[in-house]
Amino acid sequence: MTRRAWGIVAGVAGLALVGAAFGAARPSGPLLRGDGPFVDDFDRGLCVGGCAGAIWAVRQEVAGGVATIAAPGRPGLALRAVAGPKRGDVVAKAALIARTLPVGRGSIVSIAFDLYVPAATPLDSIQLVDLECATCGEGGNPGIRLYLRRGRLRIDRSKIGIAHAWVRDDALALAHDRWHHVLWTVRLDAGAGGATRVTLDGQEVLSAEGATLFPGGDPHIDRIQIGVTANSNAVPVTLYIDRVALQRRAVR
Repeated sequence: MTRRAWGIVAGVAGLALVGAAFGAARPSGPLLRGDGPFVDDFDRGLCVGGCAGAIWAVRQEVAGGVATIAAPGRPGLALRAVAGPKRGDVVAKAALIARTLPVGRGSIVSIAFDLYVPAATPLDSIQLVDLECATCGEGGNPGIRLYLRRGRLRIDRSKIGIAHAWVRDDALALAHDRWHHVLWTVRLDAGAGGATRVTLDGQEVLSAEGATLFPGGDPHIDRIQIGVTANSNAVPVTLYIDRVALQRRAVR
């Protein structure tokens, strides 16, 4: 990525994981307003939908489930996401969904979180975070996805019509049975103005420029999913997620 492109997003990389500005709870789940950060360390349990102070609108559970339990290897609670194996056309999911006001071209979105993958779970073929549009009038909620492939973090753009994923095969890989910190930053654009950067434990593992939004109509995102947003493995998987922080800002 060019120095100019990352001059725009440099301020997001220092996203703090303390403090919170929560969207107001609603019976149908909160709608996040403002820039955030919207933070959840799960230490008060799983707060979804009408729970006071919730940032999560709904659970996404298909042949799987999410719950808060003791964090492995450190104090406090964490989100545990357990998803069954892929069977036929059924793709197992175990994730949380945050709803936002539409975030369009020129905005910077960042998602920071801690991730722990136990040894019994393959570091492969697991979707971790989806940035998508549920109100674009297109089937499948177009968007981009951060996923694990052979231990490395990649970005899938097939749902915005681009078959080529962003990959870097010489990047630092995740390890089992330890906490990692992931920061994914995206500049939203349906064309060449888009950009992305991923760091793992503070080290850049992926950086690219190009489309990050679906090109049709009024391109934007309005939904963020995190957890096991899809498991394509023939075996069940378990992940632990903690200290999630969501933030956005407009670029003028």
